Amino acid sequence: MKRFKFRLQRILDIREQIRDEARQELAVRNQVLAEQVSILKGLHEELLRLDLQPNGILSAGELVLTGAYSERVKQLITRQMVRVEEAKAAVEQAREHYIQANKDAKALEMLKEKKRDLYNEEVLKEESNQLDELAVQRAGAKR
Repeated sequence: MKRFKFRLQRILDIREQIRDEARQELAVRNQVLAEQVSILKGLHEELLRLDLQPNGILSAGELVLTGAYSERVKQLITRQMVRVEEAKAAVEQAREHYIQANKDAKALEMLKEKKRDLYNEEVLKEESNQLDELAVQRAGAKR
């Protein structure tokens, strides 16, 4: 009897490739999110450092510069928070794409397994029928 051949193997291979690409894209977007969060954390630490700076005697010019720099860091924090939210949205989109690609691939993998099981049952039936036929022929030859 012929070997098992899954008719949709090419489609399964393509869906597995799409799933792998979606997994890689999700990893890349997670990395971007981690980088954006790291930048935000650094900005918060910079602002905290400015707030904890010793309150020694500062000239009016230094006080103005420190205040302006503090405001600038706050603006950067606000912008970075937007970037973090955008990165989170991109991660969520990539995650949804990966989940769908995984479902598509799994569906075909399950179909392949069912077809393989049916094929194996057919092979066993055919072998059993051949053995039965051989037994009948031997029994007939002995008479």
